[in-house]
Amino acid sequence: MRFQKFTTVYPLFIHQFLADNPDYESLSYQELYRRFIYTQYGSADFYAKHLEALGHEAEDLFASFEPLQKAWAREKGIKYGEDTWLKDIVFAQVKVFQPDVLYLQDLYLFDQDFRRQLRQACTKRVIIIGWRASPTPDFTVFKDLDLILTSAPNFVTLLRQNGAHAVYMPLAFEHTILDVVKPAMERDLSFSFVGNLGGRNGYHSQRYAWIEKLVACTPLQVWGNVSDPRLRSRKDQILDKVSYEANRVLKSLGISQRFRSKLPVVRRGVSWISDPSLPSVKQLYPHRFHEPVMGLKNYEILARSRIVFNSHIDCAGEYAGNLRLYEATGMGACLLTDWKVNLSDLFKPDVEVVTYRSVEECIEKVLYLLDHEEERQAIARSGQQRTLREHTYFHRVQELVNLIRRYL
Repeated sequence: MRFQKFTTVYPLFIHQFLADNPDYESLSYQELYRRFIYTQYGSADFYAKHLEALGHEAEDLFASFEPLQKAWAREKGIKYGEDTWLKDIVFAQVKVFQPDVLYLQDLYLFDQDFRRQLRQACTKRVIIIGWRASPTPDFTVFKDLDLILTSAPNFVTLLRQNGAHAVYMPLAFEHTILDVVKPAMERDLSFSFVGNLGGRNGYHSQRYAWIEKLVACTPLQVWGNVSDPRLRSRKDQILDKVSYEANRVLKSLGISQRFRSKLPVVRRGVSWISDPSLPSVKQLYPHRFHEPVMGLKNYEILARSRIVFNSHIDCAGEYAGNLRLYEATGMGACLLTDWKVNLSDLFKPDVEVVTYRSVEECIEKVLYLLDHEEERQAIARSGQQRTLREHTYFHRVQELVNLIRRYL
């Protein structure tokens, strides 16, 4: 099987990588690719290397990484437009490789029209697989895919109801990272969280609300982008203030919550019920918030952490399945995660990971685990063993090969 996978890279990470490699313009494609893969960003070359180990030909490519893609085009003599370089080069890479299977991880970029063009670049029938585990206004746009994978069980139903051939595929941990990043014998971070707090788009409203309280009551430290819900348009800020003051006055008059809940509310996030004129949690605890980390730096934080906090994106609903489940346990930290109905299918609650159903329970369990080191270590060991036994990219690649054979 000839397998070709495309994904995109966060612009912030590209900027950081190029700053760390100022000689990038003088490097060959292979050397620049090698250095980038060493960062362990995203899923790096995890699919390709495990597929090759199973006897397949495979490529992991990064469509939005401009210097890397243009280096490939330059060496292959491929012409491209200055405004259309991304699609021109991807089209050329598909035409050159002629995959049997084309895996597209970013379906925002690889939309229906682009997918149609890529099919035309192939001289034989190509199987196109997509990935989606984030909010989607219209699930019918994926009907042209031969297969669409998702780590969100609730999305499987939505996708199938809209005509897509959807299959549940959990995320994973790359076990070879442990050869690069060694977990510290003495973990110097008591309690950590690495990830986004995107309050303004409403995706992480619950997470933002919990972290507001956790920072105040535990030694939690945060690495990531913090989109403060207070940093919104002037119009929205005024409406928020009016909404807040109206609810405050009605509450002081004894008006019931049932009646107040019927009033128009601009805020989408649970955390936004506080007075918008008050300081944000980041302003109150600036020393607890750090710049975003990705790739190896993310794994280094996890390797230093005794306990890692996890909270799923709002659209996950009652199902567990985000990447932090596997990365934190894989690096040997004790994971404290929100309880979900399917979590026991992935880990044994309170044996391999610790669960909470409220912020109060979360705070209580953090403080307990920090005071009971042997118990924390035992849970962390069990969680890591489960991940290495069942949840690595090598396992997922084997499952993917079987899926392709079975369904297609």
